[in-house]
Parts: sequence; C-alpha cells; structure tokens
Amino acid sequence: MATPIRIKRSAVPGKRPQVTDLQVGELALNTYDAELVTLRDRFAQTGIATEVVRIGAGVTVSNIIYVTKDGNDNNTGLKLGDAKATIKSAVGIASTGDIIKVSAGSYIEDNPIALPPQLSLVGDSLREVSVVPNNANKDFFYLAPGNYLSEISFTGTLNSGKAVVAFNPDIIRYSTQSPYISNCTNFITNSIGMKVDGNHAIGPFKSMVTDAYTQYNANGIGVSITNSGYAQIVSLFTINSDIGVYAGSGGQCDITNSNSSFGNFGLVAEGKGPRTYTGIITTASAANSDTFEVDLTVPTVNISNFVYDKTTGLSTVTTATPHGFQVGMGVSLNGMTLQCNYGSGPHIFKSATDGAVNVQSGAQAGTELTPSGATYIATTGVLTLSFSSAHGLSTNDTITLDNESIVFTCDGDMHQSLHPYPRATDPIAGVTTAVTVTSTTAFTINVGTVALQNKVYPDGKVGFVFDVKSVPNATSFTTNVGPNRFEHTYVSGGTAKIDVVRPFDGQVVFVENLFNTIGKVRVSSAGTGYNSSPSVTIGSPSEEWGVAATAVASVKNGKVDEIEIVSSGRGYTTLPSITIASPDVGINTATATLELVPTYYSIIKSTPISNGISTITVNDNVPYAVGVGTTVPFFRQSRIIASSHSFEYIGTGVDLINSLPSRGGVPNQDNEVDDRKGGLTIFTSTDQSGNFRIGDGVVINQSTGTISGDFYSKSLFSNITPFILALGGD
Repeated sequence: MATPIRIKRSAVPGKRPQVTDLQVGELALNTYDAELVTLRDRFAQTGIATEVVRIGAGVTVSNIIYVTKDGNDNNTGLKLGDAKATIKSAVGIASTGDIIKVSAGSYIEDNPIALPPQLSLVGDSLREVSVVPNNANKDFFYLAPGNYLSEISFTGTLNSGKAVVAFNPDIIRYSTQSPYISNCTNFITNSIGMKVDGNHAIGPFKSMVTDAYTQYNANGIGVSITNSGYAQIVSLFTINSDIGVYAGSGGQCDITNSNSSFGNFGLVAEGKGPRTYTGIITTASAANSDTFEVDLTVPTVNISNFVYDKTTGLSTVTTATPHGFQVGMGVSLNGMTLQCNYGSGPHIFKSATDGAVNVQSGAQAGTELTPSGATYIATTGVLTLSFSSAHGLSTNDTITLDNESIVFTCDGDMHQSLHPYPRATDPIAGVTTAVTVTSTTAFTINVGTVALQNKVYPDGKVGFVFDVKSVPNATSFTTNVGPNRFEHTYVSGGTAKIDVVRPFDGQVVFVENLFNTIGKVRVSSAGTGYNSSPSVTIGSPSEEWGVAATAVASVKNGKVDEIEIVSSGRGYTTLPSITIASPDVGINTATATLELVPTYYSIIKSTPISNGISTITVNDNVPYAVGVGTTVPFFRQSRIIASSHSFEYIGTGVDLINSLPSRGGVPNQDNEVDDRKGGLTIFTSTDQSGNFRIGDGVVINQSTGTISGDFYSKSLFSNITPFILALGGD
C-alpha cells in the first residue's frame, strides 16, 4: 500500500499558518474551509515580503457572498462552492461594503429583506435571475443608503400597495447616498415598483435613483414618491400600470427618456406637502401684484426634556412653552446635553506585549507574565486576564500592568481601530492592584468602569433638521432622529425652532385664504334629443373680484358627449352649480358635475432672508389687495419634471391583452398627465401618433402639421407672423 502524502492541516475555521510555519513550496490544508495555502516568495526578485496566500479555485473572498440554486443556507457563502441558497440568508451575514452575487435561477424569499447600508445585490443576468416574495402582504426589499440592485427580475405576487423596493419603515436612517436600482424588471401585479416615502428617511436627500427599470406590473404603480421624497429616473418603462409615476404630499420626481405604455394614467402629481412655515406680509400691495415682502421670523423655544428610543430613533421632545409646530414641519434642534453610555460595549482582545503583567507580591514576585487573552466588562470594571499556562498566583497577590501593553478593539468605534491599554490617563496605569484568582490560568482585577459621557446633541452626523411626526400636546412633539447603538438620556438645555429656508422654486403659497378654480367637468347624464350644442352655465363665485368659469358642450348622436372648460374662473370657495340647457327634442336634460382645483401660487424667485425678511415673486398676479399682517403659508408642491417622455396608448386599461388597440383598447390623452389638487407636471412628450407636446400649452400635431395651444400665442405668433408675411404667405 502506498504511503499517503500528509501536509500540515487545521480544522479551525478561518485559521491559517504564519510565514514561519511553512517552508517555500510547502502546503497547508484547512480541512474545515477546504482551502490550501502556501508561501509566496517574491522578495529576491521584487523586494516584496514573503506571505501566506490561498490557492485553488475555492478561494474565500471576505466581502463577496455567493447565492446559487444548489447552495445551502448553512454554508459560509464566501466562495462559489460553498454558496448560500437564499438571498435573505446571504443578507443575514452581510455588512457594509459587501457584494452579494446571485447565480441564475428562481429564488423564493422570505420577505421583507432589509439590506444593510452600502450593500450591492447583483444577479448574473436579468433574464435568468428571478426572485419571488413568499409573503404577499409585506414589502419585498427594504433599501438603505448606498445599496445597489442590478440584473434581477422580480416575479410572483404582492398585495396592492406593497412595494418591491422601499425605505425601511422600522429602521429610519439618515440618507447619505441614494439607493440605486439598475437594469431590473418588475413583473409583480398590483405592486409598487419603487416606493420613495420621505417619512421613512432622515436628511435632505430622501431619495432613490434608477436606470433601466421596467415595470410590467399590471394595475400597480411604477414609481411612487411621497412625503417630500425625491427620485431621479432614467429609462423607466411602465406597462399596464394603474399609474406610471405618482408624486404626492410634496414628493418630487425628475424623469428623463422614459416611457409609459397602456395602463390607466401616465404621470400623476397630486397636491402638496404639509405647511412648512408661515410668512407675514410687511408691506401692503394693490390688487394684481405678484411681488410681496414677507417676514419669515420664527420663535425659538427652549427644550425641557428629550426621551429617546435607540432602537427606533423615535424621540419625544418637551418644550418649556407652547411650540406651535405641526405634523410634517421641519424643526431644527440644537444644543441639548445628553448622557450616553458610549464605550461601554464589548471590548475584544487583539494582542499583548511580552511581560505585560509585572508580579509585585506573592510566590511569583518579580516575574513577568504575558496574557494570551483578556475580557473587559465596562459596567463592572472587571478585567479578566487569561494565560496559556499556569500563572502561579494566589488571590490577593498584587500586579502592575505595563502602559499600553494590552490591545483591544472597542464597540465605541465599531471595532474599526486598535486601542492600547492602559493609557497614562486610565485609573489603573502604574497602580499596584490585587488579583482574584478564578483558575490556574486566569485571574481578575478591577480597573474601573467606563463613566457615562455627556455630549452635545445633535452633533451634525445626522443633520440638525428633523420632521415632526406627531403633536401630542401644545408643549411636546415627536420626531425621528435615527437609531443608535447607545442609550441617550437628557441632561439639560437645547432649543427647537421651525426650519426656515430662503423660498425656492418648488414651493407654493396662498395669500390669507385658499380660493379655487374649476377643473374638470364630468358628464354624469348625457341626456337625449340634442341636435346642437347646448349652453352651459356655471355659477359665479362669491368674491367681488371673482370670475365665473365658462364651458362649452359637444354633442354626439343626440347626446352631450363632452364638456370642455373654456375659462376656469377664479375666486371660488364652494362648489358652484352647473346647468345644461334643455334638449331640442324631449325633456331628458343632460347633467354634469364639477371639480374644484385649489389656487396655489408658485415661487418664481426670492431674495435672501435678511433680518427675517424676504421678497418673493410668484407665478401669477394675486387678484385682490393684500394688507400688512396677511399670512402667507408655504408648502412644498408635488412635482414631476419629465423630459422626452413617451406616452403610448395611455388610458386603455391595465388588462395586458384587452388594452391592445387590436383588441379594442382606446387611449385617452387626458390621462397621460393628470395634475390633481394643485400638483404640477412639467413635461415634454410624444404619443403613439407622434404628436409632440410642451406641457399643456403647445401641441405639435404630426399628422396635420399644425401647432396649437393656449399659452404660446404672444411669443410664437408675434415671431412667426412677420416671417410668414415676408415670404408672401397668407
């Protein structure tokens, strides 16, 4: 029988020999990791030091985690041959800076899956990697700052309103870098492909970005941006969605080179966010002014208590006097003194210098010992030193420790750096201390506890401005300042005040009272017997300066087919009446209903705030006189800014087959862009007929070669007409 070749080996996970343990050309095997190592000697040729390196195809890479269909969640995941079976298991061992690589296959996952910050999740191929949520009543992936998702298809089922990717509502983080979704496809019916809820993030950038993200999610929403969230989008394709892109409650979306096909609605902007602050008019203005001087001064209130939940980040702030804050306002917190148990977490032993322990009394007096391990409990002050052989000491023998002779890592900085101990400033430095023997190879000494530390908060690491979540009473409010590893207890001090910034484009205001215009008119009963277009009368507003809206009806097959607003009027505070004239034949009169649209004025420009005063210019004239002391509340408008957007057959519905024109699907151009309750969409677009639109004001009809619209007449007509006349045109 042949003699087997035996090499150095270890069964300890992750253990590798030192350079001095191997000769050049010698191998060592870790039988647990199934990895071979050897010496690499390049010193003679390059001057690079000799080192121990892994060899072979099964090499472990510490920051790449593999997932394969034939993997096992009991595996390490650190090499392809030892891969995990599910993404969730891989995420469970991942940390900041890791990459999870998913091989071809379909993976059923226990959602939600919460990704840690700065983690990349990358599939082998968009077409060959699909992930399926196991829980339809929960969101799929919760994203954190710096996440990257690529080359994945999302399939299966989610309940209506559940999201494929969203911020984590349970761990609300300060957003330092937007999550990025690239080259993915969502096939999940009813789902929200990307949900950007600003209530679930902290900081000025409550945002996500995406490129090449296709939404084939029938009856769902492609991208939803709400609560002052923000999204930048390139190459988004929505197909048969109920809504392609939705912005509400102050959300904003910038979208370029994208497409909305079929479905109910393309781009929908609705309403505004909560009131952010209120200005006071300082100089009276005549009717039809568009420029106003406003005082934006806000009071500062003193904080008397701050109760913090480190797990959720939710904090209850108590003020010494009524604060006047409302839900959704940004509030600046400053100057609180908090007590924190920073540094009392685990200390991990790394090394000790030779002879670190000097025995002062007892049978071993005059000898030196070198610890092989050490543990420290900060709350009790007990330091346990262990040794590889018997130390020979008895209880009450005394020792001293050499300065900076024992090295730890500390929970205070997430174990990122080495901390030599004891420092010259530590209580134990140079002090003779009695030991308590716990075994022949270990004893303890008391080196003092880590005192609670005072710190000024906020310190700027998560900013200074936080949103008001609730207002329990006049002198308290709650806000989320983000989770932390340490408890914080209020000591004293601190102030709070509404965060006021220079008014900007993207904000809207109204002056004293909110008035309305007439939006859409919907025919509720078409009537019969109409041979010609009947007159339509809309009731007048109650304000003196108000103007009644006007509309015209169109008739088809003896019925009122549509009513179009000619003038939306102004100054309405209540819903007016609408009356349609009687038919030419019979008594079956048509009826209709009206929609009120609130009148907000958009900020065009403003001056820097000086001594609390800013002069603002709005996008339209205010038709009534404004006196000193008039209030001007400011809001963030829900906006979509879309450049080169393609609409194809919008309004044909969410059924994948019956929405096709060949199966009777009829598009509705009114549903391409739908601004609701003061929301605004700024866009350029083309449709399935090649017609080009610049917002609602200019339409270039490709088939007729005509330009039409209401808003361009002054600039376009005055420039083009002389040119036509010069050429001899009519």
